[in-house]
Amino acid sequence: MNKLFKGSAEDKLKALNLAEELADKSTLPIIRRGLKDMDPAIVEFSACLIRKFK
Repeated sequence: MNKLFKGSAEDKLKALNLAEELADKSTLPIIRRGLKDMDPAIVEFSACLIRKFK
């Protein structure tokens, strides 16, 4: 997932989809990086995912 997240916006969304499927706390670092991304779609998706852990 880390390698995917370093790619294009499409790759980042794939990594976040994998994180959603796993639904494990080990994916939190990638989700947090998504919150700081320049692409609003990635930020929004990351925010949605991180809410599931609260």
